[in-house]
Amino acid sequence: IAAERLPAEILEWDLDGILEMGVKAETGMVLGKDITVDTLLQQDVDALFLAVGGWDSRMARGTQSEIESPIPGTYMMVDLLNLASKGSETISFSSDVVIFGGGKLALESAKTCKKWGADKITILFREDLANSPINDADVSKAGIEGLDIIYNAGIHRLRGEADSLMELESVDTRTGAVRTLPAQSLIIATGRFPELIFVENKPAGPEAGEASDQPLRWEAFAPYKQPAFKDEVGLFAEGDVLADYSAAIKAIGAGRRAAASIQEILYGIEPSLAEYVITPQSLIQDVDHVEKVAGCQREIMPFCSGRELAACGEIERGFTDEMARAEASRCLQCGLICYEHSEEPARQEEVSAGVQA
Repeated sequence: IAAERLPAEILEWDLDGILEMGVKAETGMVLGKDITVDTLLQQDVDALFLAVGGWDSRMARGTQSEIESPIPGTYMMVDLLNLASKGSETISFSSDVVIFGGGKLALESAKTCKKWGADKITILFREDLANSPINDADVSKAGIEGLDIIYNAGIHRLRGEADSLMELESVDTRTGAVRTLPAQSLIIATGRFPELIFVENKPAGPEAGEASDQPLRWEAFAPYKQPAFKDEVGLFAEGDVLADYSAAIKAIGAGRRAAASIQEILYGIEPSLAEYVITPQSLIQDVDHVEKVAGCQREIMPFCSGRELAACGEIERGFTDEMARAEASRCLQCGLICYEHSEEPARQEEVSAGVQA
């Protein structure tokens, strides 16, 4: 956050307030290396919320060249293909690999996975066969043995044991039908890892509550969708590619959705959007104009030149006083009643009559 927008001392004051509430913060820890999902779930916690970002987070830390797998067995396709192009290192794959998305690069990734030890490879596409980025000729030309392609597929949840991925649930985006696929590795064609909620997958029945020396089993769910995309199913659905942290208010909303989803999961409820939540499609008021209020065009934020950007570190230059006044006076169609300003003060009898009315 640029200092001109939020001074460091104010940010530190805000963070101190969070820590004083009892929140414990540990910095300099890389998930998947210094700590793992397994070790965190063994620390007497009921749930683990993972929001690690992806390529953008690594750029901020200056670790673009490092391969990270914060979710057990899960890699970004860009890392896989970059590694394959260099030819110096490999990722060791076991029997079952699932590749999600990626278009024609999914076939290239499948070849690499096969070369590095995968026996069976399944590619999942959210698109149907007619709109698929690859066709039968592409698959035949690739000549990959043990390859299966599933269309209209989303990822519903992940399951694993200790620091290993074991299987995932695929959901049909048309019917909602769920199927389980074995998966020791998952390759995702996105620049970010999905936000997931991890909980221990405790045994049911007579074994429930008994101490066990078996590795901890876990499963991972996604928080429920943004209101605008509440009918979408599975990970990486429409809307999931949009960052929730482009503005503070969006980040607050994302945090609340995650907290509500965790609450539902801990009580055995499938995470879902509450009924009657306002969405961008909700019709709140039908006001389409306000009398005696002239419309005006929105002021466009000017950008800094290259020299100004180097000097201040800000992309946007900011409004001039004149532009700020013009923008502040613009009608926002809020639906509230606007009263015409009068230069003459109202007479007392008019005020009294208005109160009685």
